[in-house]
Amino acid sequence: MKRELSSIQLALALILGCVAFRLLSSLFPDYIPNISPLMALAFIGAMYLPRQWGWLVGLAAFVITDLAFIPTNYKVGANLLSWWTLISLGFYLVAGVVGLLISQRKSLAKVLTGSVLLSTLFYVAGNTFTWAGNVLSHSTPAYPTGVAGWWQANTVGLAGYVPTWLFLRNGIVGDLFFVAVLLLVLDRALLFGHASERPAIRPPVPL
Repeated sequence: MKRELSSIQLALALILGCVAFRLLSSLFPDYIPNISPLMALAFIGAMYLPRQWGWLVGLAAFVITDLAFIPTNYKVGANLLSWWTLISLGFYLVAGVVGLLISQRKSLAKVLTGSVLLSTLFYVAGNTFTWAGNVLSHSTPAYPTGVAGWWQANTVGLAGYVPTWLFLRNGIVGDLFFVAVLLLVLDRALLFGHASERPAIRPPVPL
């Protein structure tokens, strides 16, 4: 008889798989794409894991991976509680909440749209803070102040660097890829455009 994983075991397997991919992609960037599964995990995990804690799986995977990066980050003087860390934590929380909101009446269109919107919002928030920090610190090269500088930060970026819009493209493609992978594991029917055959894992209502 086939034994299904419990919700806790499933969550741990998903978290460990995403952590392993993130670590391996940082160690072998020439062989593994520099894309992250964490947004997809936070979004999809909240749909299929228990409501009380399913929205936390993305946060847990992010924290575990950052703890594993401490030796490297410490050597280069990185601040583990930087503004980028706080933005990331906030958006993984938002992704979990969005996953919860559509979990009861989910469809493939809603899942794909939600993934693209989350990727775009994450990109805009990150670039907005980068632009603001650049302007306030008078960095060189510098972004212009005002709307023109903000728009430049979110489209072409600074001269001499890779255009920032490429990060948006890679973020959207990466998130959609991992959404598809997680749905392939959790809900193949929904992935292939049929009605979901697997409801979200919810604890029984006490009598």
